Amino acid sequence: MTELLDRLGGQDPLYHQLTVVCLDRPGPDTSRSAAGWLATCPGLQVIAAQGDPTPPAGLDPARFRALPAAAFASAPRLCQTLAAALRPGGLLLQDIQLQTLAFIPADRWWESIYLASTVRGTFADRPPSCRFVSNKRGYEATFGRELLDAGFDPREVIDKGDLGRAVVPTLRNFLDRAFPLCLRLAAPERRPWELRVARAEGEREEVEREVDLLLWSGGDGTLELGGRALAGGTAQRRVAFKPGNQEAATWEALLDDHLGARAGLPVLEVGRRLAPPAAGRAELTNLAARHLHTLRGRLADGAAILTAHHAYRLSERLTVAVAREKSNSIHLR
Repeated sequence: MTELLDRLGGQDPLYHQLTVVCLDRPGPDTSRSAAGWLATCPGLQVIAAQGDPTPPAGLDPARFRALPAAAFASAPRLCQTLAAALRPGGLLLQDIQLQTLAFIPADRWWESIYLASTVRGTFADRPPSCRFVSNKRGYEATFGRELLDAGFDPREVIDKGDLGRAVVPTLRNFLDRAFPLCLRLAAPERRPWELRVARAEGEREEVEREVDLLLWSGGDGTLELGGRALAGGTAQRRVAFKPGNQEAATWEALLDDHLGARAGLPVLEVGRRLAPPAAGRAELTNLAARHLHTLRGRLADGAAILTAHHAYRLSERLTVAVAREKSNSIHLR
C-alpha cells in the first residue's frame, strides 16, 4: 500500500480522492502504517483497526476512522464499512486474498470477490465499479469462473506487481471518466478546496443543497447558476446561460474572486466590458450598476452582492462553488 500511495503522488496527487481501508489486525505496525499514510498523503482518508479509537496525535480526526472489530468476523459489517467509504459511482479497488477475515476459509480465499458484489448491492443509485488486484497468476485457471459468476471480468484483474503501469493509470483514467468536473468550493472561515464530481443530476442536486451559489459547466460552453441563495432556492430556479453571455461572465468572475483573492471586481472594469469603446467614466459606472441590478435580482437577498471601494464582491457569509471540466480547473494546493 505504501508503494502504491507513493506512486499516486507527484504534481497531481490523488490522495484527496481516496480512502484506504486497512484490513490488518490492530497492533503497533497497523497504527504506525496508518499514521504514516495520514502524515505523508495530504487529503487521504484512512480506516484502520486501532487499539485506541482516537486517531494518532496531531492528525486531523476527520481523515481517520477506526475499523470496527466486527468487520473481521462479519461480512455484512465489513461491507457496510466499505460502502460508507465509497461515493456513488466511485471505484472499489480490492485485494483478492484477504487472510485476516475470519469468515473467509483459507482454502476458498477467492470468495472475497463476493464482498464487492454485496457492496455494489447497497447502492440504490449509481453503484460503484469494482476492480481487483492480485499476485496470483493465471486468473482464469484459479478463480476466473467465480469472477464471471459474480459479474466481473477476469481480464480486468490487476497484477499487484505492476502498480506503476496498471494500478495508478487505472485510478486516474477512472476518475477522469466518472468524475470529469473539478468542483472548487469556499465556505465561511475555511480556505477553498477542490473535489472531483460527476455530471449526474443527483450529485449536482446534492451540491446545490449545500452551497449558496453554484456555477455549473455544461461541457459545451453553457453555464448554469444554482444554489440556495437564488430566489426560490430550488433546481427549478436554475438560471441557464448560453456561451458568451455577459451575465454569466460576471457571475463567473464574482465566484472566482470569492474562491481566490477576494479583491472584488472593479466597477469600471465591469462597465468597460459592457460598454462601447468610446464610453466615458459615467457611462461605464451606470452600465455596471444596471448590470449588477440584474444579478442581484436573481438572488433571494440582493445584498449578498456588495459594493465596496469601487468594486463588486460576494458577501463573506456565502458558501460558493464552481464546477468546471478538469482541463479548465485551477488546482488548489
